[in-house]
Amino acid sequence: MATVAVNDKLSEVLKIFISPDYNVASKTYLDLLLSHITTQMVSCDDQNNESHDLLKNWVLEALELWNNGKKPNQAVIVFTIKLIGIIGRKINDFNEWEREGVFDKLLNIFNLRNDDIPASVKMAYTSMLLEIITHENGRKWVINSGVWKDIVKFSQLNQTMYVTRESHKFICDLLIKETLNTKFCHEIISLICEPIINHTSEVQIHKALEDLYLDQTKVLCTTLDLITNIFENTVFLSLDNTIPDLIENLINLEDRVKALFEACISTRFLQFVHKLWILILFSKLKLGLKENSETVDAEYFEKLINTLAFIHSILLSKKYVIESTKTSKLALIYWKKLQGLQPFKKSTPLKFEHQGIALMIIPMFVGFRQNSSHHEFKDMFVDKIFSLTTQSVQRLVYHTRDVILKSDIPIEPIVKHSIDMILDIVDILDRDVAVITFQSMCHLLKNYTPIENPEEASKFNNHETNDHHQRKLWRKSFLAGDPIVEHPTLLSTLLHGLAVMTEKFQFKWPDCVETICVLSLAKEILDHSGTLPHICVKALRLSKLAIENFMPPNLALLVASESHSDSIESTLFKRLHDPNWEVRDSVLEVLNTMATISEAKYPSFQDLLLTNNFIPIINDIAMTDGETYVRASALIFIATTVRINKLWDQELSKLNLPQKIIKLFNEESEAIVRRETVNLIKELYVHRKWPKSIIDTMCNAMTQAAIMDLHWEVKVYALEFWRYLIQSHFTDQGMLDGEFPSMTFSKEHRKIVTLNESEIKRRLNKALDEMAKQNCLGVLLATLDDESDFEVSKSAANIINNLKKFLLKYKLDEPMPEQNIAPKDSAIIDTSYVKLEPEPSKPEVNLSMNEKSGIIDDIVDTDDTNLLASIYQNTMKVNDDNTNKKSESLIRVSNIKRQEFLNRILNTDIDKYIEERRRWLSNYTISFDSVLDDILTTHNQTGINSMDCY
Repeated sequence: MATVAVNDKLSEVLKIFISPDYNVASKTYLDLLLSHITTQMVSCDDQNNESHDLLKNWVLEALELWNNGKKPNQAVIVFTIKLIGIIGRKINDFNEWEREGVFDKLLNIFNLRNDDIPASVKMAYTSMLLEIITHENGRKWVINSGVWKDIVKFSQLNQTMYVTRESHKFICDLLIKETLNTKFCHEIISLICEPIINHTSEVQIHKALEDLYLDQTKVLCTTLDLITNIFENTVFLSLDNTIPDLIENLINLEDRVKALFEACISTRFLQFVHKLWILILFSKLKLGLKENSETVDAEYFEKLINTLAFIHSILLSKKYVIESTKTSKLALIYWKKLQGLQPFKKSTPLKFEHQGIALMIIPMFVGFRQNSSHHEFKDMFVDKIFSLTTQSVQRLVYHTRDVILKSDIPIEPIVKHSIDMILDIVDILDRDVAVITFQSMCHLLKNYTPIENPEEASKFNNHETNDHHQRKLWRKSFLAGDPIVEHPTLLSTLLHGLAVMTEKFQFKWPDCVETICVLSLAKEILDHSGTLPHICVKALRLSKLAIENFMPPNLALLVASESHSDSIESTLFKRLHDPNWEVRDSVLEVLNTMATISEAKYPSFQDLLLTNNFIPIINDIAMTDGETYVRASALIFIATTVRINKLWDQELSKLNLPQKIIKLFNEESEAIVRRETVNLIKELYVHRKWPKSIIDTMCNAMTQAAIMDLHWEVKVYALEFWRYLIQSHFTDQGMLDGEFPSMTFSKEHRKIVTLNESEIKRRLNKALDEMAKQNCLGVLLATLDDESDFEVSKSAANIINNLKKFLLKYKLDEPMPEQNIAPKDSAIIDTSYVKLEPEPSKPEVNLSMNEKSGIIDDIVDTDDTNLLASIYQNTMKVNDDNTNKKSESLIRVSNIKRQEFLNRILNTDIDKYIEERRRWLSNYTISFDSVLDDILTTHNQTGINSMDCY
């Protein structure tokens, strides 16, 4: 019946679409409708499906109507074209429509083959063709009708980014699927490459005319972009794909691209040929790969290396250092893609990746101070680079250095782009290659720190040297002076790069010696008085990662450091009082990392935290700091330290934490802080012993948090408290490692007792009764039925399911043997639960128009003071009502007893209940039915603004 109702609504909506002068209230409705139709078409295999037939008939009716009359508005045109593509994806529907001439009618009615159609219609047209070329019959029609030429035209006109991207996808898909149809591939490639064939290369000599050159070569640029896209989608598709070779053989592409590359002086035009040339090189390298061969043909590899070197030389001759670095980046990307297609080795022993990365890091070398201290480490690194690279690469390295030093080009942007490009390919770097980039970044960061030797410093600050020598010295080290203040942009990128590399690869001292100085370098950045706040944040993040990965020497060896010369606690103490909240927050993250490590791996950090009085200071921050996130981070730190006995005994136990934290929870308005207070209360309960009065206070606070808080995360965190409370009660009853042993010591009888079935049931009932007294059972049922936050219901269901499995394991759903049943007045027997009757609803007051007018007159006649007093009284009444509702909720929760709880959970399929909730939520707002309702409603409500809730 539900399906029939949906089809009736769909039929009504489709009739509206073809009604005269229909205007769409929101295009989002049509997109959602198409999305649901697509899902239905994919999941439905029955061609006799009623909605499927309904849509097909509507298309025929609509096209017939529009062929003889007024055309619909643009949104309906787009909807219709896309709908035809969705239905035409199925070969039977396509064949039927082709016989009836549906596609020809569509082209004629909407003039789809004209050049002046709107971009949205072009997009729909391309999407429709993409759908129907998924099967052979569709491709035959596309080829025979010549509509593919329209899409080639779209791609070269480059009207919008979306149309261009979709047209590129269509052309690539069509070529890939028709690879064996050589004649057609020749035809489409010839049409695509026509602007290149007709172009006459002219050397560009005036940079001032760059915009004019680009305008004159607009179609050439879009064509090059399209061919680049084809190469990217076909070169690495398979070893036997012939499309790149067809293009090369047909128009001699490499020579043409080479000529354009050499002629251009514009970096904006260069981007259209740069990537394409490198792709052509790798498509030819692929020819040197033979099936089941582990080594690439030496001749093809040699040509790749020589041509890449030639590209570098051309770019450096034009002083395009950034583009030269990009060449290495692209080469590394495509090398990895080719390796993914078929793993292979080259005949030479040196690794290809090492050659590429050496050329990418060379701009960083320019920042190295020539007379810097610790030069032996730098020399070791340079020697390592030389041992891993070929002579041709070394020559390019020197060439790049000379171009940077001898030219009037800004060095800082070049170095920054170098780091950015390395980070772009960080996911494809092997560990040994990543180590090289990490080392180069460390040495560059070292040049940001003050020079330790006074004589050395004087060489960089001596103003009496001649101008030529001063210029040469500056070019050798543009980081002379005070680089932290003068070059903050590069420093920010550098710190970010080191953090990303460290986070991904988790370097340790065996990887490279530079790891041991990362923390001290970050400390020097933080100690500088001119360091900007955002750089402090990045330096603190790097410090945190260095500590996490045990990079400092004392952490690497797991020994307590006797020397405090490199200690960071004074720096952290100073930055903990920084005016910028992000800096304070980052310091707390570092201290939390140190506390976590101190628990087991490096206890010496406990003394650091105690000696510097971090704990009482952070406690004050948690209570009084003006920034929400800082208070939350302080609470996270305290929650970590609660687990550590030494910190608890010497500091935390004196702070009266339970009362303070519960008070903070009750008074806090920010959800993130309440969430962390709840987590801290949980940690206090789990790791420390408390008297019953404190535990009852905790339970009351956690009851309110779980069922009354306005934020779902707070509720979920509160449920974790109840999870541990359940476990604690069962442990008190003798449970060990999740189950009851056969025998245990009874504190009550002060002897070892046997845990048979009836005894275990008695203990379980006793534990459940205690949980009921502490509101645990009521909280679980209330949160399971939480209608406002599904995540809360899921968390409660998880706890209840685990509890249910445990209770069923010991057959608590079965009655105990009669001889073992406790007396009637035993504490383990529940009293009956009396269900509270709902309060009768208050009668609705109906006022006549005269009475309403009288009320308004009274308000007008009342003076402002009395009116405000009346409003205040009403507000207080509302607040009292809310308080009463909260009290009622708490009473209901506290009245849940063991037997009612057991009856509910043992007779309910919790998983099914949650799944029904999930399904209802996912379909409630954007289901097929609701979308149809919205379209009908907005159509019927003429003159009313419709709210787009999507």
